[in-house]
Amino acid sequence: MTTLTIKFEGIPKEVLEEAVKRGYGKTKSEVLRAALIQFGQDMDLIKPKLHSKTEAYAYSEINKRTK
Repeated sequence: MTTLTIKFEGIPKEVLEEAVKRGYGKTKSEVLRAALIQFGQDMDLIKPKLHSKTEAYAYSEINKRTK
């Protein structure tokens, strides 16, 4: 596991808060994890076929909320 402390200001902060407000995740951390998975797929860093239950759940949530 990796733990990061990141300070968000300005537009990134607003985007993160709005994503939580709209229900794309229950927490800012959840939104960031989902966004990172989506980024990995968009950049062809990971394949759509995910292996763990956690990743499969995140992937399904991303797909439901981006359609």
